Amino acid sequence: MKDHLSICALLTVLLSVWLIQANAERLQVLDDTHAQIQLSTPAQRIISLAPNLTEILFFIGAGDRVVGTVDHSDYPPAALQVPRVGSHSRFDFETILRLQPDLILAWESGNPAALVTRLEQLGLTVYRAEPATLALIASTLVRIGELTGNDKTANRLASQFLEEAESIRKTFHRKKLIRVFYQVWHDPLITLNGNHLVSRLLEDCGARNVFANLPDIAPTVSRESVISRNPAAIIAGDGTGGSHRALDHWANWDQVDAVANKRLYIVNSDHLHRHSPRILEGMRELCQVIDRARGPG
Repeated sequence: MKDHLSICALLTVLLSVWLIQANAERLQVLDDTHAQIQLSTPAQRIISLAPNLTEILFFIGAGDRVVGTVDHSDYPPAALQVPRVGSHSRFDFETILRLQPDLILAWESGNPAALVTRLEQLGLTVYRAEPATLALIASTLVRIGELTGNDKTANRLASQFLEEAESIRKTFHRKKLIRVFYQVWHDPLITLNGNHLVSRLLEDCGARNVFANLPDIAPTVSRESVISRNPAAIIAGDGTGGSHRALDHWANWDQVDAVANKRLYIVNSDHLHRHSPRILEGMRELCQVIDRARGPG
């Protein structure tokens, strides 16, 4: 009986040690909703439900494990070859289940909450991302790097990302402050408030968003309200970076300083509106445009 108890005790100790080691080896991170995401091994079959999350996966070297994504995931070019599982607002659940993902990256504010919850109810592991600041973009790189086993690369790239962002900010943010109207769309006129990352980038570039105080993050505004705020520059975001004629409607409104002084610019919105590492390209372009609007001195 004593020998039996000794064996049981030994087995209990060995089991406890094994459980501790298993827990230590399990990959655990918190997503942007503070939910704990656990994987027993690095993710090998990943579905991304937003273009910026697809970009992040390729950026950290996990692109070869992306088995599904959504419409408009067009960067890098290799992402165009990844099978589609719907759009950011509509998922093909049958296709998703058939792809057997061990990790799904969801966009917290952009994907419908009910659809994302349904994925979890189907037993799938979902990481909800909301990289709404430069710091959170870097943190997202690190956490997804951990879940994919690309942590060393992701940590290095995240550090470089933050260093480059700070370098751009230091170059421009102390220059003469100018007032800017940032135009997301021209009909109706849509802009962004001060809580949006683009507005924070305007500040880093040494500019002030004339609609920063509005409560909605992407409000529709009137032409008269823009005229009354009299911005020194008008900047429109466009996915092609300049081929769109989104600013033509301002041509006859020279009571606005930006129009009178021909300080109307178009920047590539794919870089600015997608919260991925490419946002630094958008930040640099935005700062350079604002610097041109300042003129000499």
